[in-house]
Amino acid sequence: MNIKKIPVILVCLYATHTYAAKDPISVVHNFSSEIYTESQPVKAFLDDFDKPLESGDSAFTYNIFELGVKHMGVGVGVQSRFDYVLEFDPDTALYTHLEKNDLVFEDRNYRYYLKGKQSTSHGIYISYDIELLDKSIIVAPKVTFFQSAHFQDGVVDGTIYSDDVEGALQADYYFSKDVLFKEFTPPEKPSGQGFSFDLAFSWQVNDDFKVSALVKDLVYEAEYEGSGFVKGFTTDIPFTENSDGTISTTPTVQLSTSAYGREVTHVLEHDPRYYVNMNYQYNDRVGFELATRKFNKDTFHQLSVNYSFWDNWRTFVGYESHSQAYRIGISNKYFELAFKTDSFDLDNANYANLSWVLRKDF
Repeated sequence: MNIKKIPVILVCLYATHTYAAKDPISVVHNFSSEIYTESQPVKAFLDDFDKPLESGDSAFTYNIFELGVKHMGVGVGVQSRFDYVLEFDPDTALYTHLEKNDLVFEDRNYRYYLKGKQSTSHGIYISYDIELLDKSIIVAPKVTFFQSAHFQDGVVDGTIYSDDVEGALQADYYFSKDVLFKEFTPPEKPSGQGFSFDLAFSWQVNDDFKVSALVKDLVYEAEYEGSGFVKGFTTDIPFTENSDGTISTTPTVQLSTSAYGREVTHVLEHDPRYYVNMNYQYNDRVGFELATRKFNKDTFHQLSVNYSFWDNWRTFVGYESHSQAYRIGISNKYFELAFKTDSFDLDNANYANLSWVLRKDF
C-alpha cells in the first residue's frame, strides 16, 4: 500500500466512525524524551568521554511526539520519533576513554565492539480499544505507518592493538549518512517507508487493583531504498619470512561499499520494549505503583507513591533501580507532567526523562 494514501483512508474511517455516535471526542497529545548512558554521564558520553570511567555496556535514547484524537475507542493521530540504541563492550568504552583523553594504553589487544541502530521517522497512527468483560479488560493494538530518510544500522566487531592503527575488525554497516568511515554517504538521501505495531493490555481487577502491560515495537520494519553500506573486514598484519631471512608484512583489508552508485535496499528492525505495571489504591488519598520495563539487555524496576488532593489532582514520587533515578510529577484530568533523573546536576546525570500528556474532551 502506498503510504501517501494512508492519511486519506484513516480520515475517511475516522469520519465514518465519528458520525455513528455522539460520544465525546478526546484530543490527546503526548511527548516523551528519554536518554540513558552507561560508562559515562550523558553530556560526557556525547562529547569528550572525559569523566571517570564507569561500568556499563549500553546506551539509548527514545523520543516521541504524538498529537491525535480519540472517539469510541478509536484513536488517530500524527507521530514523530527519534530512536538511538547502542551496545558496546566495556573494553571499547575504555579504549575510547584513553584515546579521547590522550591517556596511556596497555600493550594488548582491546576488544572493539559497537552495535547501533538509529532512526528518525514521521507518520500516522491508528489504535483501537477492544473492551472485554464489561470493560474491565482492554486490549489496545496500535499501528503506525511512517516515512523516514535518516537511519544507521551497523555492527563493528574485532580487536585493536594498543594505540596502533592495526587490528582485526569486521564491519556490517548500513546508513543514510556515513558517520563511521565518513567516506560513503549516498549523494541522495535514502527513501524509507515502514510500520510499527504496539500492543497494550489493561485489567481492572477490582476497584483498587489494576494490572497493565505494553509492548512497544512488537513489530518494527522500515525499508530504505538507496542505502549506503560498508561490509568487510581487516585482519591482523600477517608476516612471511623471505629467503634472505627478512620479514615482509602485508595488511589485509577487504571492504565492499556503496561507492560509485552501488547503493542497496536495506530493512531496519528495532527490538521490542516491554512494560508491566501494577497499581494499588490504598485509600482515597494514597496509591502505589510497581513498574518493570525491559529494553534490550537492561531491566528497570520502579516503585512509586502517589497522593491525591483537591478534585482530580495527584502528585507522585518514585525510585527506579538500574538507572538509580528519582521520579517526580503531577497530574489532573487534563494533563500529566513527569521528570525522572539520577542526578539533578544534569552534567553528571546518566539518565533523564521528561514526559507530559495533555488531553481535552469535546
